[in-house]
Amino acid sequence: MTTPDLQALQHGDPSAWDEAFRWLWPTAFAVARLKLQPYLPEDTEDVAIEALEELVEKVPHVKKVEELKPLTASIAHNLAVSRLRERFAVKRGARVTESLNARQDRENDHCEPAAGNSQLAELGHTELAELLESLQRELKPEHRAILNDFFLRGQTYVQNSGRDRACGDA
Repeated sequence: MTTPDLQALQHGDPSAWDEAFRWLWPTAFAVARLKLQPYLPEDTEDVAIEALEELVEKVPHVKKVEELKPLTASIAHNLAVSRLRERFAVKRGARVTESLNARQDRENDHCEPAAGNSQLAELGHTELAELLESLQRELKPEHRAILNDFFLRGQTYVQNSGRDRACGDA
């Protein structure tokens, strides 16, 4: 699948938007499903569509077409969290909101990815991995090593603190 032409999107070209929808839908749907699956799986598609609708307003401010997927993911995540907060507030019968993390900890119900390896989920993970790889290439080698030690090897900040000073970041 090819990336859509950003200038055509910014000028409202319908065929470019059709292509953009096919390109961005898996991202919007996967992010919304990941957040909503445990509580509101029936709202996943609605949130994904709302994310793409909101993206239309943001496209004029985008400088590179590569920014569209992370922006779509961010919008879908924020809309999903808002949907969950609204639903939990209504369930409690008040307009008081609480942290979803606190609720999950209290209920001892951790948000796990949906069971099964659908092609859509694999595509989302592949795209996310490619995005992370490209971002890591822009980091200094020593900063990349710190992130790898922390996230891949499970080292703590304290274990990496000596390296921070060596990088000049302390």
